[in-house]
Amino acid sequence: MNQLNSILPASEARANLYQILAEASDDWRQFTVKLRGKNDVVIMSAEEVEGWKETLDIVSDKKLMAKIKRAEKSKRTYSHKQVKKMFGI
Repeated sequence: MNQLNSILPASEARANLYQILAEASDDWRQFTVKLRGKNDVVIMSAEEVEGWKETLDIVSDKKLMAKIKRAEKSKRTYSHKQVKKMFGI
């Protein structure tokens, strides 16, 4: 199986659809499909899309981002055991 380009015209995407789906889901690849002058379309795994959504939720929450920035500045560290206890795991 040949490695496909990440950007391809719709005709090539149609001809290689099953390979694109396999690579997007198994290898976390993203493919940009171009259709004659229309908006481009990106094909990626649903798991990756969910990860992007979660990231957007986090960065759009000002209070959470402030806490993250404070934590980054802190020199405090926790052991694995302490973290498990804090989260009730």
